[in-house]
Amino acid sequence: MTNFDPNTGAPLAPKKKTGGKIALIIVCAVLVCALAFGFGAALRGFSRARIVPKSSLGPVYAPPETDGRASSAPDAAYTGGELSASEIYRLLTPACVGVSTNTSTNVFGQVTRGAITGSGFIISADGYVLTNNHVVETALAENLEVKVMLFSGEEYTAEIIGGDSRSDVALLKIPGENLPCVTLGSFQDTSVGDPIYAIGNPLGELTYSMTSGIVSALDRSITISNNTAIDMFQIDAAINNGNSGGPIINRFGQVIGIASAKYASSGVEGLGFAIPIDDALTVVDDLAAYGYVKGRPLLGILVGNAEVYLEDGTSGAVIMEVYEGSCSEKAGLLVGDVIVEAGGKTITGLSDLMSARRSWKAGETITIIALREGQRMTFSVTLDEDLPQE
Repeated sequence: MTNFDPNTGAPLAPKKKTGGKIALIIVCAVLVCALAFGFGAALRGFSRARIVPKSSLGPVYAPPETDGRASSAPDAAYTGGELSASEIYRLLTPACVGVSTNTSTNVFGQVTRGAITGSGFIISADGYVLTNNHVVETALAENLEVKVMLFSGEEYTAEIIGGDSRSDVALLKIPGENLPCVTLGSFQDTSVGDPIYAIGNPLGELTYSMTSGIVSALDRSITISNNTAIDMFQIDAAINNGNSGGPIINRFGQVIGIASAKYASSGVEGLGFAIPIDDALTVVDDLAAYGYVKGRPLLGILVGNAEVYLEDGTSGAVIMEVYEGSCSEKAGLLVGDVIVEAGGKTITGLSDLMSARRSWKAGETITIIALREGQRMTFSVTLDEDLPQE
């Protein structure tokens, strides 16, 4: 069976390590595709943050104090009361930004900048900006300059402090003091049917547009382009290319989410998704201090992107590769082993293994139960840390 690197598409060289023969029937209409599971070297694309030298960070980000006042409009205090759409637009827009990474060279050899590629919002008066990782990941990969444009017309060259593709959150820094910033709320008390507003730059040209709608559903698991599943909430406000990274705002003028994806298909409308702000803020401090999210587990294996049904009717996740020097190799796992339990959770396929991973931390020891040649075997695995590569 040929396996493919999920990042390059190139065939993977076969590994020498193989397990014993096991009797299993692969129930899949297509060939099993080797998929980087977030635990191996190939999986590192799941959380590929670039480390920025600590000396370049300046003051480490501190969460803004929400004293009930929207800093973008000091003449309008936040009182906890419901605001009109026009009031929300006036209060929040000064703290909303456009993010541009598009550059090209014209026929005269001049470097020109294209349309805005995404949106974002300022979360602290000293210039920290929150956006989506996918808005700036090309800039990271190709070392492109990132520009941040404010509603006032000011433009700044931004520093990418860190990005995390597993949560699709990135933190930027622009120079400045006493900049307008949003009032952060919490998604915890949000219910289906609550009104929401989005401010962003749809299509990269219709800058600082506001759309409105309601929360359509909670707890949607959305798989983004790098095969990472992210917990989001669903909205029916219009979200288009260029809106990604912009704020989702409740009726009190508080940011409760980050617009991150739109289900685009012929004949389908009104399906937008956003990352709860509570989830985004859990990674911000690590991005500011280290450039990546600390404590993410690395299992060091590659598993098949299909459920494998065994002779006794059970199913599991088959190991396609075991990386040299990894915690899984040290624990004794082999290619061909079928994982049926990990960390006390039943594993019937790749999705279960990905879900179980969310509760694990680097350095934690978990128990993995796998089948080898029909025999049930138990392994004690002390998880490595998933560290970014520069």
